[in-house]
Amino acid sequence: MVVFELRLNNGLRVVGSHIGGSGVEAIYMFYNVGAKNERDGIYGGSHLVEHILFRSIKGLERSIDEIVEGVGGYFNGFTGFDTTAYVEVLPVDKAELGFMIEANRMVNALFLDNEFNLERSIVLSEFDMNENDEEARMSLIAARKMWDTHPYRHMVIGVRRDLEGVTRDELYRYYRQYYHPSNAVLVAVGGLSEHEVEKLAKSYFGGLSDEGLSGAIEPWDEEGAGVIRMSIKGSTSVPRLLTMFKAPGLSNGQGFRAQLLTDFILIGDRPLAYGLTAAEPISVPRFARLYRLVEEGYATSVSAGHDLTLMNGPYEVVLRGVKDPDKAFNRLIEVMLDKPTDDEVEKARLRMRARLGSSTDSPSKLGQIYGMGSVLANDPEYLIHAVEDAIKLGPGDYVRHVEELIRYAVVVYYG
Repeated sequence: MVVFELRLNNGLRVVGSHIGGSGVEAIYMFYNVGAKNERDGIYGGSHLVEHILFRSIKGLERSIDEIVEGVGGYFNGFTGFDTTAYVEVLPVDKAELGFMIEANRMVNALFLDNEFNLERSIVLSEFDMNENDEEARMSLIAARKMWDTHPYRHMVIGVRRDLEGVTRDELYRYYRQYYHPSNAVLVAVGGLSEHEVEKLAKSYFGGLSDEGLSGAIEPWDEEGAGVIRMSIKGSTSVPRLLTMFKAPGLSNGQGFRAQLLTDFILIGDRPLAYGLTAAEPISVPRFARLYRLVEEGYATSVSAGHDLTLMNGPYEVVLRGVKDPDKAFNRLIEVMLDKPTDDEVEKARLRMRARLGSSTDSPSKLGQIYGMGSVLANDPEYLIHAVEDAIKLGPGDYVRHVEELIRYAVVVYYG
């Protein structure tokens, strides 16, 4: 795919790619704002803003769902540690609607009191669902032990006291601080030509003023070493062991590429785009290395996963049906450290090539890849090039990376 880029006078970055013969256009708006930008009193604010921005917006005669679904399109939004994004996938002859929606969403959200309170209650319900989920609770406990002040120590959904206490006006100010052209990337992939994308971008966004804060931050971390072990009691019928490591984010290019190879050896996969939905932990298949823990009786099932992040982020391995947590953890580390054979690496390379193909086979997935790369690495094709580079790595690169990865871990046993 040929990627084109332009920047409007107000700072909006526009990234696109024309796919000849495509009958749809995926329009994404990525904002450089997420949990990394939050503070005490507003943890969870990025996600709550996302919810509210599907409500009343000045300039839209109908609701977003009526506009998009009325022409057979699809829409969604998602918030992460580092970014917030919105997407419309529309018939190419109706693609202008996506530009119109996102331009109004950027500056004209009303934050009506009744809608603010409704979305707050919905998000609090989601928070309660996480609180009642055993593995989500384990993850939160591990993250708060892994980091002391780093923003990744909280779930993206935030903390209850802030969700309950933040006011409409506080959240509106947060929206106005970060939702503006120079803190955003507009991505358009599909049947529109470069000329058509440029024309629509200038028409709908060119007149918007740019006032606000940059969401960009200098990547940082809190140093730690060794293994921290914790146990929590509960009524679970399936004892679980969660081990959290710190996986390199996109700001660490060399480490991120080594992590890609590690993922395809340990867990067999690493999705780059999620089909417009949030990432889910990967249930480790039989051919992947971590499945040895099931075959050897240390667990009845194993899953693992982590999101794309700017900085070193939480990488979790969950073992279920664990009888002896100490033996299970020790075996996990042994399995991870075992140097892969050339054949094992070659099979991982084949899976990486296949995953790259399946992650770039639609406008919606390409749009997500270009947006994440643009915001987190200043390169729309960063993820594509990272996989291509990871395919060139070998067994020694894997071992060196894992030795660094296991230097610091938080282990939580729930049983």
